[in-house]
Amino acid sequence: MTPIAVRSPLWSLLLAAPLLAGATPGPVAPAPPPAREASTPDAAPVADPGLLGENLENAAPFVQPFDLDATRRMAVQVMVEGQGPFSFLVDTGAERTVIARELADRLDLGRSEKLRMATIGTSTALAPSFRIASLNMTDLSLTPFDAPAFAGRHIGAAGLIGVDMLEDRRLLIDFRSEKIDILPSRRHARRLIRDRDAIVVTARNSAGRLILSDARIDGRRIDVVVDTGAQSSVGNPALMKLIASRRQNSTAFYPAVLGAITGEDVPAMRTSIKTIEIEGININDLPISFADSKAFEALGLDERPALLLGMDSLSLFDRVEIDFPNKRVVLDMPSGAHRETGRRYADAGWMRGT
Repeated sequence: MTPIAVRSPLWSLLLAAPLLAGATPGPVAPAPPPAREASTPDAAPVADPGLLGENLENAAPFVQPFDLDATRRMAVQVMVEGQGPFSFLVDTGAERTVIARELADRLDLGRSEKLRMATIGTSTALAPSFRIASLNMTDLSLTPFDAPAFAGRHIGAAGLIGVDMLEDRRLLIDFRSEKIDILPSRRHARRLIRDRDAIVVTARNSAGRLILSDARIDGRRIDVVVDTGAQSSVGNPALMKLIASRRQNSTAFYPAVLGAITGEDVPAMRTSIKTIEIEGININDLPISFADSKAFEALGLDERPALLLGMDSLSLFDRVEIDFPNKRVVLDMPSGAHRETGRRYADAGWMRGT
């Protein structure tokens, strides 16, 4: 059977370590012609650090509409060293913020050391990095830092916003209005989504990413990583073995190809899972690819069943709250749905865009 191609950077960035001392950066490619820039968004209210007390929930957030690209990932507008705005994807699965090589060359950013990366690919990759003096989204900023760089066509945007910019924040993603709020957070802060039918999931932290442990397939507990930078959900070989042994696939396995942020074509298998349960809610017939990826090894999830939960699953909900300091994810059920019934169909029409 001819493999299908899934061409998004399904796991953008997990692990970065400096290359061996003495490594020489490669030549700088000529800068490409200037790309058309997006129009500047309306000014958003700025969060006041003085509100980080008992009235934290009243703090003015960074609020910005986001664009859902063809792969269902969220793009927001950022300024790089005072220039822009440029379109960056919000990626809760990325340890570090990333810039497109073309944009780094265009802005004449200084080169830094090469970094060794773990991606969705089957081997680690070496990537050049560039020194960025400042990257800003209204009140959110990261200064200064070294950003790994990949080709823009493989990122699918001018860059990625990683957890290094989000680790002390909480995100409220509203898929109904296509808007994202980014608020300061602190330990024991009240959740923003308080609907009766909302699903509250406690997570653990691994290198900045939130891992949900109260997810099950046929009664077997699995680990789930919340990854807004992933177009679709990806499982490791241990998860594929579990699904096959318990006949939990609703379609036959077939070969596929995943597109990594490095440009690597990653061999994979693909099927749909009959049911995955997360905190009492069942998501049915969820399409999943499986790959022997360095991403799982970097998170210590290569030996037991694990899943990178991508935008195909997250966008099934009306709203999603991701609170990094409190290690908490809140899933807001769609209007008209009830937790008691607890059944959602990933490819039966209520996934947005179908």
